[in-house]
Amino acid sequence: MSDDIFRIVVAAGVVLASICFLVQAVVTMVVYRRLKHLEEVMVPLAEKTGPILEKMHKTVEDLAPKLKTLSEDATVVVKETREQVARIGEVVKDLVERVRGQVAKIDGVVDHTVENVQQAGDSVRSAVMRPVREVNGVLSGIKTAISVMTQGRRQSVDHATQDEEMFI
Repeated sequence: MSDDIFRIVVAAGVVLASICFLVQAVVTMVVYRRLKHLEEVMVPLAEKTGPILEKMHKTVEDLAPKLKTLSEDATVVVKETREQVARIGEVVKDLVERVRGQVAKIDGVVDHTVENVQQAGDSVRSAVMRPVREVNGVLSGIKTAISVMTQGRRQSVDHATQDEEMFI
């Protein structure tokens, strides 16, 4: 490569580097101005939030022991509640078993009572129906006797069978 071309390339490189330095300086100035503007906005905001953060820190410090106590109390209450629920479950289970036993006894008593009522009904029915049948038989005999005496002849077998069928 000749010296002239070399000098032109070096000069172009120096010019390009100079342009880059200028662009970098301009960008740095723009960033600096933006940061200054951001600082102007953030400083008053930081001054306002500082006391709020301090109050929050104090509140958290005050509440931490209370929250710990509350958490421990809640743990105790939950444990006792579980124990009570377990006891209630046992009582309910025992009660259900007793109720089942009592229901079984009541069912047996009701069945026995129904059987006794049925037997009593059958006894009453047979006690009432026997005299009714006997009276009906006597009345039938009297009716037949009167019929024979008034008509002078005996009724046919068909007529007697028809009367018995009506009775049944």
